[in-house]
Amino acid sequence: MKKYISLSVIILLGLALRLYHLDSRPVGFTWDEAALGYNAYSLLKTGKDEYGKILPVVFKSFGDYKPGLYIYLTVPMVKIFGLNEFATRLPSAILGTITILIVYLLVCELFVTCHLSLVTSLILAINPWSIHFSRGAWEANVSLFITTLAVLLFLKKRYLFSSIFFALTFWTYQGSKMFTPLLVISLLLIYKPKIKKLIWPGLLGLLMLLPVLWNFGSQSGRLKVFNVFGYTRSSEVINKILAADDQKDIWGFHAEIIDQLRGVGQRYLNHLSPKFLFFTGDWSNLRQSTPYYGYFHLPEIITILIGLVILLRTNNQLTKLLLGWLLLAILPSALSRDIVSGVRSLPMVIPLTILSGIGLAKLMSNKFLSLCHFVTLLLFLIYFIDLYFIHSPLFVAKDWLYAYKPALQALAPIKDKYNKIIFSDVFGQPYIFVLFYFQVNPATYQVSAKLQEDSAGDVGQVTTFDKYEFRRIYWPIDRSEKSTIFVGDQFELPEKDMNLANLIRIKEVFYPNGEHALRIVALQ
Repeated sequence: MKKYISLSVIILLGLALRLYHLDSRPVGFTWDEAALGYNAYSLLKTGKDEYGKILPVVFKSFGDYKPGLYIYLTVPMVKIFGLNEFATRLPSAILGTITILIVYLLVCELFVTCHLSLVTSLILAINPWSIHFSRGAWEANVSLFITTLAVLLFLKKRYLFSSIFFALTFWTYQGSKMFTPLLVISLLLIYKPKIKKLIWPGLLGLLMLLPVLWNFGSQSGRLKVFNVFGYTRSSEVINKILAADDQKDIWGFHAEIIDQLRGVGQRYLNHLSPKFLFFTGDWSNLRQSTPYYGYFHLPEIITILIGLVILLRTNNQLTKLLLGWLLLAILPSALSRDIVSGVRSLPMVIPLTILSGIGLAKLMSNKFLSLCHFVTLLLFLIYFIDLYFIHSPLFVAKDWLYAYKPALQALAPIKDKYNKIIFSDVFGQPYIFVLFYFQVNPATYQVSAKLQEDSAGDVGQVTTFDKYEFRRIYWPIDRSEKSTIFVGDQFELPEKDMNLANLIRIKEVFYPNGEHALRIVALQ
């Protein structure tokens, strides 16, 4: 009974950390989140996505392609709470919380000890990596829940259900298309289940993959853009490098494949660095971590190292599973164009949390050391909460596209009074925010949107819709417009040129740190 009370308290703590001010922290709202929310709204209203496709498996949104499970999970949330940030982020927050329970059950299955299971679930409940990705509409976080549940079911020899959930990861997040097959192969090699028990689960899993694989070809352009091997130096560039150093590449050391493999190795090791794990998180993208804080609390350096030593000394199936999970989880990120990525490497959080739990359980055999660690961990947790909820908007508002919502709130009461609205695309994809915050009728939008595809294979953009134009503002020409609202930055709408007789200032939008974001003016 005591363990269930303790587990309930831990889960409630995790839920509170994931739900508190969910609509406003992270500050702002990304275009991917807005797309997930609006497509759920479109399904709810019309049974179609934003492009009019009936109940798709893969959703096209501004030229990007999103596996559809998160959107379908969001539909009931939008039905209950309306189309807003809270409803869009809620599936991730709920499943991020349930992952705490799944990890508890997983550790019970692996170690047959409730003491270690409680410790590990507590660590996950307060883990910065898990909290951060549970508080945004991140498909990767839902995929993490499904993957962890699938592994648990596999270890319990519920192969049919395990196969279903492994297949669902393909319906959830693009990165799973690499990680899930590798993890499944590892499980089969480590635990060697009987082949006859895998026939029907395997066939069912493959059957579930067919709709996703059928749509794979349409997503290949996006894959080429994010694939690290899609960026190559020409032979002319390599020859210029050699000529500058007066060298000849006799041994082929300057071959492009060598340079690319070196880049992959660098990306891979970045995810195992203390900088990434304990000090800064994803330093290349402020959307993916809390500023000046790592993905684990700093005192966990000790417990993770202790856990790793204990695990390596054990050297059994458990060792192979956790180390295999950890090392394979980095590959989707290491093979992408980004130097480091907290979202693509998110599956790392499970084995590292278990390692931290093993180390903390070992420390708890000494009352003094365990007390010191818990006190230190509590202090770091308080510091993290203060940094995340109070101070982070000062650093990340621009990256989280904070300016769109207040700008559209200012437009709402006056937009019908003007014939045209020109909205700058300086921050990218403004159309999806117009659809989301104005709750534009999906049936109306589906027949009138114009998508400008990107020839390079990256995301395209919607340039016009109804009375809206989404483009850069060129004031020397655009100032001649009549009955038009302009939304742009201070460079597109310079202060020195805001003295026209027919110009009305509507709003100046600032970031929380006081930096200017957007200027809204109207020409009568």
